Amino acid sequence: MKKRTKKYQPNKHPVSINSAFNVINLAKPVSEHSQVELNKAIHGALTAITRGVGEPVHFDVLASTVDVVFMMSMNLFDNAYQDDIQLAREAMFRLKDRYHDTGKFGFDGEGYNAIKELIAIHDEVVKNVTGAEMLQFMKARQNAIAGGNFYKGTDQRLAA
Repeated sequence: MKKRTKKYQPNKHPVSINSAFNVINLAKPVSEHSQVELNKAIHGALTAITRGVGEPVHFDVLASTVDVVFMMSMNLFDNAYQDDIQLAREAMFRLKDRYHDTGKFGFDGEGYNAIKELIAIHDEVVKNVTGAEMLQFMKARQNAIAGGNFYKGTDQRLAA
């Protein structure tokens, strides 16, 4: 048998002392405090856009909400709320197109109602998932964005 020549490096793979605690917490449903903080960001983004002071970061919050609800519905809830989610996705595309045309974010009436309904669905869905599932779907959305799958303008969508 050949003698091992690699030096032992204890810091190469650090061990988290709190790993068991983190695993237990992520296996539980999302905490009330986390739900409140998440809802503040979502409702704040909706309010900013409806008042005409929306910025791209507000769009990103709402787009993330739509995508996370879409993925949760598809994977955990057997495509429940599919019609409402599709209306909200179309509203986000129209919102992005309006931003490209005018330089400002703004909903049409149908889009605003669709997003409000989706936020209500999001609030209910988050109560029924664990922290680990929520992180999994947020990470999946980040990977999709890194892969080039995100809300594009009309000309880019037609070309794809």
